[in-house]
Amino acid sequence: MIRTRGFELAPWQAEAVDAWTSARGDSYRGTLEIVTGGGKTLIALACAARAAERDPDLRLAVVVPTEALARQWQAALERFTTLQSSDIGLLGAGGSADLSTCRALVAVLNTAAKQLPALAQAAQPLMLVVDECHRAGAPTFSRVLDTKADYRLGLSATPDRDELDDAGQPLRYDEQLVGRELGAVVYRFTLRDARHAGWLPDYDIHHHGIQLTDEEQREYDKISRQVDDLADELRSLGYEVGRAQQLQRRRDDVAQVARRYIAVTSRRKDLLYRAAERSRVAHRIIAEAFEGGAARRVLLFHERVGEAEQLYHHLQQEMSGISIVLEHSRLGTRERVNALNAFRHGQAQVLVSVKSLVEGIDVPDADLGMSVAATSSVRQRIQALGRVLRRQFDDSAPRKHADMHLIYVAGTVDEQIYAKEDWADLTGEGANHYWRWPREPDQPKERMPGPPATPRPTEEQEWERLGQRAPSKPVRWEGVIVGQEYSVDTLGTVTNSSGTIIRNPQNAGSILELVRGRPGGRFRVTPAHRLVLVWGEGSDGIVPYAAGQLSEPFEAESAVAPTRAESDADLSSLTPGTPLHQPLDKEGGVYRLRQKRGGVIERRAQDGATEFALTDETAPAQLTANAQRVLDGWRQLFDRGINFFVTQDGRAWYVEGGQRHFLAYVPGGFAWPS
Repeated sequence: MIRTRGFELAPWQAEAVDAWTSARGDSYRGTLEIVTGGGKTLIALACAARAAERDPDLRLAVVVPTEALARQWQAALERFTTLQSSDIGLLGAGGSADLSTCRALVAVLNTAAKQLPALAQAAQPLMLVVDECHRAGAPTFSRVLDTKADYRLGLSATPDRDELDDAGQPLRYDEQLVGRELGAVVYRFTLRDARHAGWLPDYDIHHHGIQLTDEEQREYDKISRQVDDLADELRSLGYEVGRAQQLQRRRDDVAQVARRYIAVTSRRKDLLYRAAERSRVAHRIIAEAFEGGAARRVLLFHERVGEAEQLYHHLQQEMSGISIVLEHSRLGTRERVNALNAFRHGQAQVLVSVKSLVEGIDVPDADLGMSVAATSSVRQRIQALGRVLRRQFDDSAPRKHADMHLIYVAGTVDEQIYAKEDWADLTGEGANHYWRWPREPDQPKERMPGPPATPRPTEEQEWERLGQRAPSKPVRWEGVIVGQEYSVDTLGTVTNSSGTIIRNPQNAGSILELVRGRPGGRFRVTPAHRLVLVWGEGSDGIVPYAAGQLSEPFEAESAVAPTRAESDADLSSLTPGTPLHQPLDKEGGVYRLRQKRGGVIERRAQDGATEFALTDETAPAQLTANAQRVLDGWRQLFDRGINFFVTQDGRAWYVEGGQRHFLAYVPGGFAWPS
């Protein structure tokens, strides 16, 4: 039976184990959201021991994202459980063990996704532990969640992923794939919790703003203009730039713009990662840390292998007497293991790494960390912080003091990370120090009064400012822009960012009209209080307003099977305005009816120009008759322009207030100018 040994859990860690074993309605299943450095491995081993008390024949499968973390888990199982080394197997990272020959199997995620579900079939009862479980939600790796296991545990400091359902609605963690398969979050111990509980060592966080060279600045400005132009083009097509990754998978002009937008933003990101000053400033910070023979243990994180290798070689040349090692995914297994061991055992004082050490690796002696280059992800910054904010448990040793250095390029999109998170609130008042570095090597860095950007108030803070009630008239929104984006047309039909109709539009159209002065437009709904955020004219340009509140959450319309009456209906006998309940495609095109020249049908041509359907003798009689039927039906029903769609079998239809309606039968479509 699996038992633990050699450690004792802190009270809050024991609470986490209890929460997993007694989760409401689904015990021995769930996710633990634990701050980096919070001892997730030991908590998971204690959970496994509890499960083994229930099932003495229990086997254990631990899935991890990296080879280095796999070896760390392998060592922890041998040290902190009663299992012998022969009972512990490795799958991936050079190992090919399976559950038929070992009691516990540690598997690297990419290999586990391919092999573990089959290996687990005959290895029951089984407990599945997925460390850094947010990684398992990626399409490439999600098959690992099919592993048969009665006991399931997810571990992550940041388990949530940005996921939408098939209708484009945002999903909570327990609705996302990982949350559904492993279980909801049953216990949380965040960075703030750890700070308030005194779990962390003493620390300071230094933020270093560096400059681009003149040549880099010219290139940055050029690429940024391209980014802005493509962002404007996407918005003109009715889409937010935040959806570019999703939009690039389409098969239309929108996808082409989205792909170009992603390409130029990637070029800009690469330019910032390669900024020449990153290496110089990193070298200066490390040199200062070792002044006077100080004994420091330094972790350096970079985003790119090439730049990390250049930094490593530069430091080796410039810092004689300091042992420096390199670790990244393109090195051989033995070389990577040797580098980590040299750093762990104090034979190397500096370890240069690329991403892989950001998640999971336990190096408690590291007391200086540096993010030389990083993404704009708050999750990644928190993970990197956790590498050096690990406490030491040797009461006889001096209390640890850790320093974390974050390098960003001032005056660029690199600063956006500070608009996403209040670092003083996250890490404590007084712990953060901000510096500005000149390009002249002989000039000292300058202390800045605060961060280069500050986040806007949260939704909760704005709710407090509004008196915890919806405004009776539009009020300027000072907070961060949050929530899912929607659109409402002039007929009151609301659709989400995926184009799915919302079946309960409520009074969204009239709320928008309070701000815009006209019907229709895009808006957002805040997640906690369902406030409707609308953009309108302000004294300083276009600004967001809190214009009202929904009485209930929006619900996206699901596909409904056609009724027999609709399936058997004679299309030519349907009258304009007849409600339609069956799913309808748009294969015949998307069009707009406008009142110009007494009424026209228009569409966007392939070159982006607008063209109008022909209604005179120059076009085939059947196609002009189709156009005339649409125009006649529209005039019967409306006194304003509308959008409409045509199905593959020739039904022209529109949506009003969330309900589909028949407009005309137009087999063959319309005639257009040649």
